[in-house]
Amino acid sequence: MAKKENGAMKTVKSVFSSIGNVFKVGASWVSRLHKLIYAVPVVVGAVLLAQESMDRLPDPVGIGLLADGTYSQLISKELAVMGPLALTAVCLLLMFCSKRTLYPWLISLFSLVLPLMILLTNIFPT
Repeated sequence: MAKKENGAMKTVKSVFSSIGNVFKVGASWVSRLHKLIYAVPVVVGAVLLAQESMDRLPDPVGIGLLADGTYSQLISKELAVMGPLALTAVCLLLMFCSKRTLYPWLISLFSLVLPLMILLTNIFPT
């Protein structure tokens, strides 16, 4: 009876060893591709925000909402859409060039607020 338990324990041990090897390989790939894994949601969010901004923004986009409800500058819609998209792309490029990826990634995440602010100040001016 002790031999059956020993055989069962070996089987269980080999199964858990195999599962551990799969996790090691997966962790190895995640550590190699972590910059890409960080960048994909930011790129998707930036592109979706650019499409939404292109659909909803008026043709002369106002920048710098003043207290009386007017804008300090008017720019084209294309510049208002492509500017924040380019800023996010530069932040992601800096993330790929950096050894420490978390801080540039967080900055690229915060750069997604800019198209939202432009959209909100032009749809709801006052």
